[in-house]
Amino acid sequence: MAVNPFYLGTFVVYLVIVLGIGVWGYTKTDTVEDFWVYGRDLGPWLATWSFVANFVSAVSVIGFIGAVYGGGYAIMTGIVFGLMLGISALYFVVHKVRELNQVTLPDIIAEVTGREWARPIAATVLLGNAWVYLIMQLVGASLLVTTITGVPYKYMVWVIGVVFIAYTVLGGLVSVAWTDLLQGTLMVGTVFVALAYMALDLGGITAINSQFAAMDPANVAPLGKGTYTAIGVVGSIVAFFGTIFTGGNYIIRINATRDVRTAKFHLAASGVILSVFYAALVWLGGATTVALDGTGLSVDNVDKAFPVLITEYLPTEIGVVIILAVMSAILSTTDTRLHTTGVTTSNDLYDYFASDVSNDQKLKVSRYATIFFGLTATAVAVNPPGTIITLYTFRAILLTSAFLLPVYAALYWRGLDGRAVLASMSLGAILGVGWKLGGEFFSVPATFVGVGTALLVLIVGHFIWAEKPAAQTVASD
Repeated sequence: MAVNPFYLGTFVVYLVIVLGIGVWGYTKTDTVEDFWVYGRDLGPWLATWSFVANFVSAVSVIGFIGAVYGGGYAIMTGIVFGLMLGISALYFVVHKVRELNQVTLPDIIAEVTGREWARPIAATVLLGNAWVYLIMQLVGASLLVTTITGVPYKYMVWVIGVVFIAYTVLGGLVSVAWTDLLQGTLMVGTVFVALAYMALDLGGITAINSQFAAMDPANVAPLGKGTYTAIGVVGSIVAFFGTIFTGGNYIIRINATRDVRTAKFHLAASGVILSVFYAALVWLGGATTVALDGTGLSVDNVDKAFPVLITEYLPTEIGVVIILAVMSAILSTTDTRLHTTGVTTSNDLYDYFASDVSNDQKLKVSRYATIFFGLTATAVAVNPPGTIITLYTFRAILLTSAFLLPVYAALYWRGLDGRAVLASMSLGAILGVGWKLGGEFFSVPATFVGVGTALLVLIVGHFIWAEKPAAQTVASD
């Protein structure tokens, strides 16, 4: 593949800009609290656009468009609905999260269970999730840039990996939030520009939908081409609903805002923006499918559908605009997950096992962990273990099975025995992930098995241990 100097130049300029923001963020990061939670001073609009940019990722832009290309609009039923429900759920627990005055989800779990050793257990699950997420983000970014620039994938994945590690390590959440502001506004605006162009080019949204349905009526069916069953849709909604509430990066953002009112505002505003954005994105997936089919283009991997549209169908001027949007979506989510790995490692592992830890030591460990997780994820992304959507589904099952019921229950029912909560988390995660890896026997969704196990263990464990209560304070551990 020949190198496209125009696309490559645009990409290089973009990387230089985000690196520049990272360097500026470094000058504003004096303490570990600055690095972790922006000094707890995130304002409403900076928080909103940071949330939007963090939420939309390679999964959304490349993965979702690829999913529409391969399975039609059913992704709205199976995934997007669950994601929007998750944001709604976060809105209603903000006050519970803020009143605990903790930084991370493991902190919160330790507080509500009364057991400090909950922190490393929860941290291990969250770090596994974040690492998988980093891999799929790097795969999406590198596939896109390789396709449009002609630079071989095995080199591009390392270029992207090193850049996002660098600016995240430099400024922590300060760098992440301000790059997200740039990337979020750019991303939303350019996706609508792309959709407008495709609608004009193909005769309008109605014409796109008609042509999409003519290709295969299942493209516009709620359950798609056999992609989903009714029970599968419910399982998917539960899984993706659970990933939002239990995502460590979202908890960190809530705790980084100035107050409860700001936290609620940024979630409500983000929910409105993202609902409209995802509708546009799914339509863009339909337009991509119609355009590629009409010109005789096809791909061997659905994740390549959108990159091929950019290089083989769209004018260069429009292609550059879309490149910036997709890179914004990918890097803005990648840096957030990477930042979360540093915070979780330092706050919930290092601080738990070490003694007399200073804030300077915590800051150093956060940066070292950021580098470690970034480099290892990049190495795995060179030869990824599955498609973007496959990886995304796997980590959704992990998070939801481990945290959704136990953490929600513990937040609202403080009388729950802490041991029951932790047993519920552990066994839910093990059986949910194991069921998925085993092939989801009898077509029962892994989410049902994981969440069902968590519920059963939570109830049985509480009644067993509640009769012989242990001291429910962190100090007792």
